[in-house]
Amino acid sequence: MHLILAEVAGGLSVLNGLVIMVLLNLLLVLFLRRLNQSYSIAYILCGILVGPHGLKVLTNADLIRELGELGVILLMFFIGTEIRLPIERRQVGLPLFGMVTQLLLCGVAVAVVGNVLNWTVSVKWLMTFILSLSSSAIIYPYLTQHNEQTTALGQLTTGILLMQDVAAIPMLVTLRLLGQDQLAWPELASIGLGVGLTAVLIREISRRPQLKLPAADLIRNDHDLQVFVGMLLCFGMAWITNWLGLSTALGAFMAGIIINRSGSTRWLERSLLPFRVFFLALFFVAVGLQINLAFLRENGWLIGLLVLIILLVNSLLNMLVFRALGVSWRDSVYAGALLSQLGEFSIVLGLTAYQLGLIDNYLYHITLSVVALSMLLTTVWIEIIRGFLFRTRTASPERGQSTEMHERENSG
Repeated sequence: MHLILAEVAGGLSVLNGLVIMVLLNLLLVLFLRRLNQSYSIAYILCGILVGPHGLKVLTNADLIRELGELGVILLMFFIGTEIRLPIERRQVGLPLFGMVTQLLLCGVAVAVVGNVLNWTVSVKWLMTFILSLSSSAIIYPYLTQHNEQTTALGQLTTGILLMQDVAAIPMLVTLRLLGQDQLAWPELASIGLGVGLTAVLIREISRRPQLKLPAADLIRNDHDLQVFVGMLLCFGMAWITNWLGLSTALGAFMAGIIINRSGSTRWLERSLLPFRVFFLALFFVAVGLQINLAFLRENGWLIGLLVLIILLVNSLLNMLVFRALGVSWRDSVYAGALLSQLGEFSIVLGLTAYQLGLIDNYLYHITLSVVALSMLLTTVWIEIIRGFLFRTRTASPERGQSTEMHERENSG
């Protein structure tokens, strides 16, 4: 009897936490929407408020960890469903050059700082990866909100974000290799097989204009089966890549890409849309749940300084990248601000490195706090740069499109 009561009480505790979490999410989203802020910011704030270091609504450490791992898998899956792998080389050239240049510049900056701070080679690789990735979840909605997604600058920016998302695959594999001090031959062969299969799969997906899922016609009008097909692909491929010694996030990401390129994309995306909204929110809530407010207070000056440095340095590096791509100075400064923050893949890489033992608990929480705070402040930072750049600009035919870019498109 006591056991039954305990289970009921535990269930009610989780239910109470979910109700409060959803209510807070709703209130924060409504508030931040009036301020034209990204919903992901509301989700992170909600996680901080309901977590063990806030209102203590959700305090179960195992539950929080499992929510975070589940959120990572589903985040990668739904990002994969949005990936539009280019087929023609002309669609890849400039964004790929921009992403690689940005990665190299970040690597040089990290090498200089890492030598001063005596970082290990593994930490240098990790920090290079983390600093080179921006937030698609924040920037895509921001560009859409300001009618910039179809401009030349907006298309180039989203192209670089796409290349960053794809680059996360070899980054995860590299961390997995760095996290193994001494790999036995079976483990090395398993990882090599996983990498090879992933490369072949990406090549085949890129070469084919469309993929068709087996028995797609049989489940086209069956909503329940559509959901289970999508979830089976997501968790099934995550399990396979984990079994091969790679990351579960990698498998989920590849499953999302397959869904996107399949002939069943339209009906499957409609069926999974509610899950996408909820589980993407869950990922950011899980990030907020792991942020330790006491840790933030104790290390606030360091975290704040790091966030400021990252916003400034990333803005500068990305400005140079866009300038090298032939974009005007003013548009380059604006694009640098757009890509100045760290992104959701940075969190995934930090968590992976922590699980592999590449970084300790202190450095993990520093990384988590800096990434989350940069995401929280990114729209404020962009608006500051935007206001400075365009304060003397007269109204243009399309809001958010700089004068130089607009004139260049008209002349073309």
